Amino acid sequence: MNCPKCISPMVKVTFAGVEVDRCTSCQGIFFDELEKDQLLKMKGADAVDIGEAKVGKEFNRVDRINCPRCGSRMLRMVDLDQPHIWFENCTVCGGSFFDAGEFRDLKHDTLADFFKDLVVKERKQPRPEKFGVPSGIRKRKEE
Repeated sequence: MNCPKCISPMVKVTFAGVEVDRCTSCQGIFFDELEKDQLLKMKGADAVDIGEAKVGKEFNRVDRINCPRCGSRMLRMVDLDQPHIWFENCTVCGGSFFDAGEFRDLKHDTLADFFKDLVVKERKQPRPEKFGVPSGIRKRKEE
């Protein structure tokens, strides 16, 4: 499997019997369905996220990606409790991709996160033209 962000190979990493895929370059993590939820409940599971948050923040710019598991277009998501955490989710296989540092941040809700959430920019949704909808159709609906 290759990373959907930087196309580098991903390796399997196991924590307490839960296996995730981590990029060998950008250190992003792909979770199959339910793996993220399982690890969020386990003490010390943030050890699977060894990447630097600064690198992860740079890779947030790459946000139109295909699922490395099934190839479907992933949706850009924002965590409801910590809106400064942006990730991608696959509606077909249920997998999700977190950039380096994001899973570790998700696991630890701190006072610093409160301030990050106050200044976070809105995550923009793609324009319809990006998904093959002609702009003429969009204009007709707006009129």
